[in-house]
Order: sequence, then structure tokens, then C-alpha cells
Amino acid sequence: MKLQVDESLPKYINDSIATLEKILTSDNFSAFERLTRVSRGEIFVLKILLYKEGTSTPTEISEAMKSTKGRISAILNSLEKKGFISREIDKDNRRNIIVTLSDSGRDYVVKELRECYRIVAHVFEELGEEDSNKFVELAERVFHLMNE
Repeated sequence: MKLQVDESLPKYINDSIATLEKILTSDNFSAFERLTRVSRGEIFVLKILLYKEGTSTPTEISEAMKSTKGRISAILNSLEKKGFISREIDKDNRRNIIVTLSDSGRDYVVKELRECYRIVAHVFEELGEEDSNKFVELAERVFHLMNE
């Protein structure tokens, strides 16, 4: 279902919304989706562990992701089944669980991050310095405005 054009808005706004909708539903959006995986879900948890020297607690991960403990538990279960992490009781405080990144988890997340960075580097290289700076400035402004 397509939303009706809001005639009370200027034409450029309706046109921009229509173009953005077209972009978000196109096949070209799949590369962007791959990049956003790095900021949510399993890849994000693996990235947290990578940046925390390979270990963390579910609570720290939950806080970093701004997600519920239930969601984190489901992600950790999936990652453990894949062999990307292990969980064990903290020897110093038996109430805590320590999550550890496995070698295969490290290899996987490094490969994914490198691929994402390669894609972004390619885009910025094609845009050039001036357009890259403009894009980043506009993106920061857009996300700030969306959160107001």
C-alpha cells in the first residue's frame, strides 16, 4: 500500500519522500542493509566482543545495544549454536556470565567488518572528498532531525 500524497506539504517534500521510498524498496538497497547489520543483531554483538578484547557480559552487551536482556539472550543462544561465542560462569562472581568470542566468531566478524568497510570506502572514493564530507554532514543532520 502506498501512502497518499499530502497536498498540504510542498511538492519537493512529497517528491523526496517518493524517491526515498523507491530507494528503500529497490534491489540497490541490499548493500545498505548489509551495512546496517553491523549496527544490530548478531554482527553487532560480535563487534562488541571484538572491541572489548573478546569478552563481555550479557548486561554490558544489552546496554551497548540498548536492547532487552531477552533479545540479547536469544542472540547469544544463536551465536553459541554457531560456535561464534562461548558462555561460562564468572569465577569471581558466580552470578555473572562471561561471554567470550571464539576464534571462528572473530574470523567471521572481522571478515564482515572488512567487507562493510570496503563497500563504504568504495562509495566515498567514488564520491570524492567534497561530496563525502557533504554526505556525512547531511546524514548527521538527518538522523539528528529524525530523533527530535
